[in-house]
Amino acid sequence: MAARDGFQPCALDTGAATPMPRWERNLVVAALIVHVVDVGLDLLVVLLFLAHMQWGFFFGTAGVILWAWLVSSLYISFGGGSPAPGDIDDGGVADRLPQFFLNFVQVQIFAEAYRCVFHNGDTDYFHTLRLMEAILESAPNSLVQLYALIVWAGTGDAPEGAGPLLRLSVFASFVSVGLGLAMWEQKVQFRTSSMYVAAVAVMRAFEIASRALTLAIFAGLTHPYGFWWALLIDYGVMLFLIVRHQSVQFTYGLFVALPLVLVSLEPLVWRREDHAVPKDSYYMVRILEFVLMWVLIIHKQDTVDAKVDSSAVWLGCEALALISTLGLYVTLPFVWRIARRHELSRDVADWGEDDANKGLHGHGWNSDSDLSSSGSDRMQDDQDGELPPE
Repeated sequence: MAARDGFQPCALDTGAATPMPRWERNLVVAALIVHVVDVGLDLLVVLLFLAHMQWGFFFGTAGVILWAWLVSSLYISFGGGSPAPGDIDDGGVADRLPQFFLNFVQVQIFAEAYRCVFHNGDTDYFHTLRLMEAILESAPNSLVQLYALIVWAGTGDAPEGAGPLLRLSVFASFVSVGLGLAMWEQKVQFRTSSMYVAAVAVMRAFEIASRALTLAIFAGLTHPYGFWWALLIDYGVMLFLIVRHQSVQFTYGLFVALPLVLVSLEPLVWRREDHAVPKDSYYMVRILEFVLMWVLIIHKQDTVDAKVDSSAVWLGCEALALISTLGLYVTLPFVWRIARRHELSRDVADWGEDDANKGLHGHGWNSDSDLSSSGSDRMQDDQDGELPPE
């Protein structure tokens, strides 16, 4: 079996691999464009903070970027994305170091996108890189940049172009997070539909927008310490829920609780017991925090109105926070209903388990041409022996 040829559903009449659906190719291209735009805008924002000596925001944004690139590069080169030591395909450190540097300078994702689109390759690497960029860079930088937009860009000390640049970068981050999490939702299933992936992307974009905007407004009103206290307390709450649910090991929970402060990670189609923090508990905490923060925001609205230089920015962020929260809780029940109808295990062992071969189809959400080619390497293994059930 070729190491990087990927997996595709069998065409039973010919025995050949089914080509990647057109919508999935378009999704890869769109995700690559979003990735480039988001990373490029983040770098421009770093230069903006550096040029105007906003050292706190500079080190915050630059640190998030370096952290995200380092973690994704280590994963692809030395972790889950690399052959196990001793495998015939393992070339040792000599082969892994170039891969590490190529990924660190954002070359690897172009290679993976090219392989997906033009060679019908496995999209697992591309999906993973996009997911890690979304949760490790886009999500935290959207919060940092919104914080800067509220407490700095709306004042007279900021240059004229700071506000539009920050707004554009934050919007790109919201799109990046929504698309990255939706593509992970697609990756864990053998078959899914373009409509479902699009619905998850919209819902996830609303989710990160609601969370980041509300946190940024709260942090602006409680500047300079409210930002850190809010994140620290929420991290503790997430860690408590992880320990109570006992779905993952505590050491892994320490790491996964970090991105959970901003957005729920796991695909919605996973069973409740497979989540680090179950979705019902997670969103109940988010509703409670939203109410508590907005009680404080409304209570201090006179303080916002008194800040003439930045009142328009504050009011705009408040309106968008309310709209995105409404959008989240309007779209969530529909996506949740479809996900529960096709619930699957995090560790599907075979084609018969949890109806993994059925995917998200039927009920008007897709057609035969919409079916995704995503799945796992077990599809390729099955081609050597018994065909998966249909």
